[in-house]
Amino acid sequence: DSHIGHSNIIKYCGRPFETKEEHDEELIKRWNSVISPKDDVYHLGDVGFGTSEDLHRVLQRLKGRIYLIKGNHDGPALREPALKRFKFVKDVHEIKGLHDNKKYRIWLSHYAHRTWPMSNHGSWHLFGHSHANMPPHGLSFDVGVDCWDFTPISIEQVAKKMSELKLVLDYDNEKKILRKQALEDLVRQDEQLGRYDEELLGNPLIKLPE
Repeated sequence: DSHIGHSNIIKYCGRPFETKEEHDEELIKRWNSVISPKDDVYHLGDVGFGTSEDLHRVLQRLKGRIYLIKGNHDGPALREPALKRFKFVKDVHEIKGLHDNKKYRIWLSHYAHRTWPMSNHGSWHLFGHSHANMPPHGLSFDVGVDCWDFTPISIEQVAKKMSELKLVLDYDNEKKILRKQALEDLVRQDEQLGRYDEELLGNPLIKLPE
């Protein structure tokens, strides 16, 4: 949610800049301070406003290979010449990798999802759009610039943040667990009734009807 060239975003989100020019230059500076030309960068939408030509001039100054996950304010980014700056453009995307000798899967979307592929099995989810107004849910959190000092974050930062969060099972899986527990309770009841019947049959003082 960089919102390059968007004057009102300073007011809407309380960004600490006086003008859109100051805003844009600082975002470019912070981006290039952590990104190298060979880095892969996934931008989760709402790149910028204005004309596609103006946006392209800014994108040309940014280091790295940029992959765009579309937001709801990406008209200029989806037109030439800005469009050719992106390695791909998608609505959502899943990346898989290895960090600290552990495999990870990350579901990327501009919008926050309540559940996502493999979310019950430890998959991560990163989103934007909410401008720091939506708290984490399960293993997901907002990676928009308003949350991260207007700077792209690394996989190391993502992994550290995820280590502080807790897996939350989605509703369907909770229902399965409840059904399983109910069935286990029924089995235990049947076993108890079976033992009770055996005690009755084995007690010589109790006469059962023939």
